[in-house]
Amino acid sequence: MLDLEKRKSKNKSKKITIIRHCVQIISFVFFHYVILELLFTINLNVFEGVVKVQPFLSSPRNSLTDGGGIVEFMFYFFTQGTFPLLLIGVFVLLILLTNRFVCGWLCPIGAIQDVLSYIPADEKTISYTTHQRLLKIKYFIIILLILIMVSLWISKIANEEFYESYKQSVGLLGTRPIAFFSLSEFLFVFLPDVVANIFLTASLAPIFADFWSFFAFFFYMIIIILSVFYPRAYCRYICPFGALCARISKYSFLKLTRNPVKCVGRQECGVCERMCPKQIRILDETFEGFYGEGECNLCGKCLEECPYDAIEIKFG
Repeated sequence: MLDLEKRKSKNKSKKITIIRHCVQIISFVFFHYVILELLFTINLNVFEGVVKVQPFLSSPRNSLTDGGGIVEFMFYFFTQGTFPLLLIGVFVLLILLTNRFVCGWLCPIGAIQDVLSYIPADEKTISYTTHQRLLKIKYFIIILLILIMVSLWISKIANEEFYESYKQSVGLLGTRPIAFFSLSEFLFVFLPDVVANIFLTASLAPIFADFWSFFAFFFYMIIIILSVFYPRAYCRYICPFGALCARISKYSFLKLTRNPVKCVGRQECGVCERMCPKQIRILDETFEGFYGEGECNLCGKCLEECPYDAIEIKFG
């Protein structure tokens, strides 16, 4: 009988994690090149056109970048009565070719949450049933946003007067549809403004300026704290970009697979599932490719930690 212990890999390293974090740092600095301009008083306007449309959730109002997220731009065009066919095509093609690589390796918000997960704390796991229920939150959010955006687009074409009235009635959703649901908007726009006003007024009044400011501040502070204990809590349950990606990633050419000869299953191992930061039931999915119902962001943790080298990344 084959000794399974002999099949285990030796000298397992964290090479994938190290490389991923290096890529995340480079991506963060590249897309937020204004930081370098402020630190070193240099002109990097050459990057302005390159970072204009960014392949992840990114607030266009972020003063550290001259761009915005592709989903933010798509929804903005809808609110203006224009169907963003080119942007939709680019977005779909991006996910088909790279799966959710941008979420795991390039997204600044994802990188910030990864940093939070390194804060010494007992990492917790949500029960599978609760986890599945919470996953539905971001789909509810994106469906709501799509319905409002499409209705704005149609009303703009059909009746300009009704469009203006309707757009005013939906408030912030008619001008900055992603804003309230964006951690990028909170961290890079809302929070700096609130902190600056707190220093100017020498009071906490800016936090309580109105209901939405109060709610947004405490809601996202709770999300940030939860991200210390539950890796990528925002990405899992709220991110609108992630919700759109998840429905397409199943058909991506880039995917993780399991070798049926090497994989010994959950009973004798199960390391991949225990190490997955997004609680994906890897061993319940096919050997030909697993995507965790669109939740896998190709962080490579399972591939890196598998003691049997049973997980591989494939294109095609």
